[in-house]
Amino acid sequence: MKKHIAVSLLCALLLFTSACTSNSSTNKDQPSSNTAPSTTPSTNNEPTTSPSDNATNTEPVKPADDSSSTGTNDPVTSPSDDPATNPDDSATTPDDPATTPTPDPDPDSPPAFQSPYVFEYPDAIRGIYVTGWSAGGERMSSLLKLVDDTDLNAMVIDIKDDDGYITFKPEGELNANGQAYMRDPNAIVKTLHDHNIYPIARIVAFKDTVLAKKHPELSYQLDGKVWRNGNGDGFINPFLKSNWQYNVDVAILAAKLGFQEIQFDYVRFPEGFEKKDKVLAYSMGEYKDKKPTKFIEQEKAFAEETAAYEAGLPPLQSAYDTATSTYNGDKTDANKSALDAAKKALSDYKKTLPKSPDFSEKARFTQLRVDAITDFVHFAREQLKPYGVKVSVDIFGYSATLPEAPGIGQNFSRISENVDVISSMIYPSHWSDGYFGIKHPDTEPYRLVQEYAKREKEKLSALESPPISRPWIQDFTASWLAKGSYVHYGKEQVDAQIKALHDAGIHEYLLWNAGNKYTAGVNYTP
Repeated sequence: MKKHIAVSLLCALLLFTSACTSNSSTNKDQPSSNTAPSTTPSTNNEPTTSPSDNATNTEPVKPADDSSSTGTNDPVTSPSDDPATNPDDSATTPDDPATTPTPDPDPDSPPAFQSPYVFEYPDAIRGIYVTGWSAGGERMSSLLKLVDDTDLNAMVIDIKDDDGYITFKPEGELNANGQAYMRDPNAIVKTLHDHNIYPIARIVAFKDTVLAKKHPELSYQLDGKVWRNGNGDGFINPFLKSNWQYNVDVAILAAKLGFQEIQFDYVRFPEGFEKKDKVLAYSMGEYKDKKPTKFIEQEKAFAEETAAYEAGLPPLQSAYDTATSTYNGDKTDANKSALDAAKKALSDYKKTLPKSPDFSEKARFTQLRVDAITDFVHFAREQLKPYGVKVSVDIFGYSATLPEAPGIGQNFSRISENVDVISSMIYPSHWSDGYFGIKHPDTEPYRLVQEYAKREKEKLSALESPPISRPWIQDFTASWLAKGSYVHYGKEQVDAQIKALHDAGIHEYLLWNAGNKYTAGVNYTP
């Protein structure tokens, strides 16, 4: 009986031990209420990484389609201060992609952009201007043939034209300002790629009748109406950063299409603005109370020059006082000569007294125009860097021959410091009679271009990192000029301009003809 009881007790003990072991194993695998939630990303909350992280991670991370996945309030990607939701580091495996936190992208760093096409930069750009109408119409086939059959290799195509229209119908808010001149811009860029033609997007920046009409507050007003120039053109105000961003937004559209370069034209105030700035009503935005960059530079230079002058004056004054005292005590010829010399030295030195710069309100407004234009170019280039495009600016040719053209806000050197390419418009017809000592510049294209190139070289050589020089040259006849002041432009005149550039060491250029009708038989590579 005792044996039976002992056996029964032994069996009960074994059953109890087995049950305890089973319960202990189950609790270890199941999360408790205090255990961190799963770090496996859900479909809508994929963790993302910045482009630079992708190069170093051994485990690929799928990019998120939902922009909310990078938000700081995402419970999956954001760290929590609650110890209940942050397991101890020792409990995770560092190399496990499911448990290793992925850093969020820097909100200030734009996403990596991959152009839909890869174009090889030519040995030197030799291009033609093409309107949106031509690019989207029948003329494009003949222009393609021209480039294919010659040493031309690039096209500058209007993306935002002289009226302010975007030359196709983009999606989103910009659609309202678009015209379907190019019904399929993607197909046009693909065609350029197939023909190995380098695509440059021309964007007319501050000449914009369309936007000025829709938003008078972004333009200039006269007697309560949008002001227009003598040709009926409207302009938008370069002082306003909203206008900067608008032009950059259009440029981004072009970059996303596959254009390799953004060329801004009309990067200036209206011609003769310095005579209208007190008559027109317009906002100065953030520039209203700003001190111009040139004022700051002039103040510093003036202070340094004044300090140097004041340091040099006492010794000369002392020498003069000593010579005067010596001569008064002993009026010899030698002492008289010494006194005269000391007096002259002091008088000559006083003539070097630094002159205070012009810090008048008129000068301030003039220099703020230069700042606004330069700042826009810098802003545009920085905003477009993530898209991998070059930035170029068209500028009046005479700007390179002057310290600056403050009336319209163009300073050749300052703009050149902020672009990859500078394209001076050096059409011989656009220079006044007598410029560079040439009686009628339009009649001497080689000499005009030659003289211009000398001035530009001086300006660019003074820069630490000069841009590529790629001037606009003339392939049209300026029949509006006075008789005797112009000639018919054909092969000889176009060849002469290209040869002058070549002889000056400038190998890139663009040909302008508003109607896109270009001269046949030109020697594009002399």
